[in-house]
Amino acid sequence: MIRTFIILLFAALTAQSQSLYPQQHWQPADPAALGWSVERLGAAHAYAKEIGPSAVMIVHRGALVVSWGDVDRRHAVQSVRKSFLSALYGVHQIDVEASLAGLGIDDRPPLTDAEKSARVKHLLTSSSGIYHSALYEHPSWKKRKPARGAHAPGQEWFYNNWDFNALGTIFERSTKTSIGDAFARDIAGPIGMEDFRPRDVAYLTRRSLPERIMKNDSDHRAYIFSVTARDMARFGLLYLNEGRWDGKQVVPAEWVRESTRAHLDAGRRGSFGYMWWVAPDMVYASGAGGHRILILPKHDLVVVHQVPTGGVGLFTQLRRRFFGGPSVEDEEVAKLLELILAAHPAAR
Repeated sequence: MIRTFIILLFAALTAQSQSLYPQQHWQPADPAALGWSVERLGAAHAYAKEIGPSAVMIVHRGALVVSWGDVDRRHAVQSVRKSFLSALYGVHQIDVEASLAGLGIDDRPPLTDAEKSARVKHLLTSSSGIYHSALYEHPSWKKRKPARGAHAPGQEWFYNNWDFNALGTIFERSTKTSIGDAFARDIAGPIGMEDFRPRDVAYLTRRSLPERIMKNDSDHRAYIFSVTARDMARFGLLYLNEGRWDGKQVVPAEWVRESTRAHLDAGRRGSFGYMWWVAPDMVYASGAGGHRILILPKHDLVVVHQVPTGGVGLFTQLRRRFFGGPSVEDEEVAKLLELILAAHPAAR
């Protein structure tokens, strides 16, 4: 009798563990059975149609509550790329105290000695004080960039693509592995991403036509991820579970906690961690136009919001630089999240 009870208990615990993670494919659950308000989810869906994302996914305790739109279509996810690279820094345990001088990092035109004293952690928190020209830089940030030498490393937060691009160089030199290959092996493979391939990381260089037109000039390439919404949802679930995936620690839990805590104030959008945004009760990866991976631990919730930015081709890049692209405003994403939370079991 006791033996039978133990076997049944083990089977129940095993089934519960497996239910926390998607297997080969995401399987839609019954929202009502999970305690969600179907009516309020309908209101959220109606609003999503109004603002126009290409895909939305809601994952609660590892179960797919609903998905809307083209969740299997790759889009260049803009600055979400930075949170992907942050995860790889944790996997490979790259020394955040190392200085640029010690790592042999420079640029053209060259960095000053003061700029070379910046440490990896300053780049991760976008506070290097290095206001060098950078690739894949949005014109609005370029206009607001302080003069070189205006701030010492670690003194001031400024959203700075030079920092993020140089981190790509540091990673590839330190690991002798491309970002695409490393992400496929160390993240996408272990968590079962359905669509990601190493070639889904493309690069812009100083010779790329959009960069020459924009007069962006740097040796540090911009690494651009093209990812589907359903793979972004897996990555969000990985971080919701502090780097664990179905019993395996894919990203060190200590790194997940350290990289997603508030390091510096980042203005109206909250605080900044190690290439993650931090807001009350939420951490999120964010890309221009409305790409989001929203992680709400208190609600056991991951929400993915993707916009149809397309790929990394020349026409797409030039259109984005000069005319902008498909976009959902921050306030609209926030309102959609409010509507989703209104349908959450905790709100009933």
